[in-house]
Order: sequence, then C-alpha cells, then structure tokens
Amino acid sequence: MVLSYPPFLTPYAAEVTIILVFIDGLLFGLALKKAFVSVVLIMVALVIAYFLGLTFVPNISLGTIVQQVMAYSSSVHFGTLIVSFTIVVFFIGLGLGLWKG
Repeated sequence: MVLSYPPFLTPYAAEVTIILVFIDGLLFGLALKKAFVSVVLIMVALVIAYFLGLTFVPNISLGTIVQQVMAYSSSVHFGTLIVSFTIVVFFIGLGLGLWKG
C-alpha cells in the first residue's frame, strides 16, 4: 500500500511515514501494556474467586488452561521477518509505549 500525501507534504513523505510508523508502534505499546495489566488483574480476580469458592466457568481446571495455552503457543509461526528501518522504528515506538505506558 502506497500512502498518498497532500501536495504540501510530498517533499516530506519519508519523514512523515517514519513519524507515523513510530506513533503507531507507540500506540500499540500502550495498548499492549494496558492489555497485559488487564489480563493480570483478571487472573488475580479468578484466583481470589477460586479461593472463595466461586466458580464462573465450571469444569475448567488450571491444568486445562495451561495445556491449551501451550498447544496454541507451539502452533504460532512468524515465518521469515525482514528487518527494515520502519520495523526498527516501529519496535522502538512499541518499546517506549510499553515502558512509559
């Protein structure tokens, strides 16, 4: 996909693209950090509910959940990843979003 810039931004297309990729990585990093915190808080809530004797989803044990996560994680493949400058900038933004988010 080729971005189409307005005529006044055409001379700065490369710089604008790099800035947009960085901001995109930053936003993804912020979202991932918030998602991670949410997952941790849900896990804590489920453990507390387990100790209190509350069941939200019957017939599911911790062993079943771990088994399903391991089966899924072993089937994920990324293939070949070509590292370019835009990917590096994206990961820098992603790292800053995770760190400062």
